[in-house]
Amino acid sequence: MIWGETEFAYTEEGVEVVVRHIPAWVCPYEDDAAFPPGTTDELIETVRELMAVARKTQAKRPSLPTQEYLVRMAS
Repeated sequence: MIWGETEFAYTEEGVEVVVRHIPAWVCPYEDDAAFPPGTTDELIETVRELMAVARKTQAKRPSLPTQEYLVRMAS
């Protein structure tokens, strides 16, 4: 395992949330990743919040084509 970044994708009811650039210990040969303490809890909370926003938008504007949003957080 090496220290680097990974991404996490979650799909539910036609909505997909992808969180990129997550600091983690990653395997250079497989898709395995191990997160430092607290990161998993933050990731779950972030995915839940993004799913809520996506569902709200989907409900308000069901006729819109596929939407993609990029959120960047300064460190």
